[in-house]
Amino acid sequence: MTDKEQVKEYRKDEITVIWKQLKCIHSGVCVRKLPVVFNTAHRPWINVQGADAEAIMAAIDLCPSGALSYRIEEETADPSQPADIQPKNKIQVVPNGPLLVNGIVEIVDQHGKSEQKTTMFALCRCGGSLKKPYCDGTHNFIGFKD
Repeated sequence: MTDKEQVKEYRKDEITVIWKQLKCIHSGVCVRKLPVVFNTAHRPWINVQGADAEAIMAAIDLCPSGALSYRIEEETADPSQPADIQPKNKIQVVPNGPLLVNGIVEIVDQHGKSEQKTTMFALCRCGGSLKKPYCDGTHNFIGFKD
């Protein structure tokens, strides 16, 4: 948890795509789902002009590590109205892969240092990650099976 996270943002109209490089486990889900937006052969590799906001959000919602996220820019939000957001925590086991955690979670390391996570992230199950407790995609290379 000591690595300084590199975050890049790409904005188009009402949507901002956020990429957290250190969280990425390079599963390729985004590239397969929406290659007109997510293309590792181009620089920058994210082209938010390639599709509409709904298609981009649908692809990002499939990101297993939470390295990709988005923010909707609301110009006319009414501050007198309560936000319609209910906290929801979910842990999903990925076959032969990490634990996907989505929600508001506090992680405490072996030294007692605490970190709050509020988006999706992946926890290592194979034991081989160099970013423990987070997944770095090592399970793909060591042949981890459930």
